[in-house]
Amino acid sequence: MNRQELPPTVTPGEVPPEAPRGLMARFRNYFLTGLVVAGPIAITLYLTWWFVTWVDGLVRPFVPVAYRPETYLPFGLPGSGLIVAVFALTLLGFLTANLIGRTLVDLGERLLGRIPAVRAIYRGLKQVFETLFSGSGSSFRRVGLVEFPSPGMWSIVLISQPPSADVSGSLPGKEEHVSVFLPCSPNPTTGFFSTCRRAKSSKSR
Repeated sequence: MNRQELPPTVTPGEVPPEAPRGLMARFRNYFLTGLVVAGPIAITLYLTWWFVTWVDGLVRPFVPVAYRPETYLPFGLPGSGLIVAVFALTLLGFLTANLIGRTLVDLGERLLGRIPAVRAIYRGLKQVFETLFSGSGSSFRRVGLVEFPSPGMWSIVLISQPPSADVSGSLPGKEEHVSVFLPCSPNPTTGFFSTCRRAKSSKSR
C-alpha cells in the first residue's frame, strides 16, 4: 500500500458528531432507570405490609373484640396486632427470666423431647434461633474467611455464636468450632449456615 492508498487523515475538529439517540432508546433508558429506583422500594414496602397484615391476622383472633381498634374506629388499624405481639413476646421473655419461668420452659422442653418427630424439629429450630437472636448481641458483627468453594479459594463469612454444648459434643475432634453464615448472591439474605473449625492462627476482624 503506497501513500496514495492510505485513508485520509481527519483532524479532531472534523470528527462527525455522534448521531442523536432515537426516542424509543431514550424512553427505554429512562424506564429502566425508574425501574431500578422504584423496584426495591416497592418490594420492600410490599413485604413490610405483608408481614404486618400476616401478624395481625394471627394475633387478632386472640384479642377480645372490646380491645380491638376497629371496634371504636370506622376503619381498621394496621399494625395493632404486631404491637400486641411485641408486647406479648416481651412479657414472655420477662416471665421466662425468673425461676418459675425457667422451670416451666424446662418442663415443656422435656415434654417435647419425648416426641420423636417433634424433638428433632424443635432442637434444630431452637439452635437456629439461639444463634441468630442471642442476647449477647455479637452475632454477625464479625467477619472471617472459609476455604470455599474449592481449595485455594476463600469466601467472606459472618461469624455467629459458638455452637451449643449438644452440638459441640457431636462434632469430630477437640478443636474449637464456630458457627458462620455464608451469604449468597444476588440475594445476600440467603446463604449457607455452617459450623466450621476455627483456625489456630485466625484472628477476629
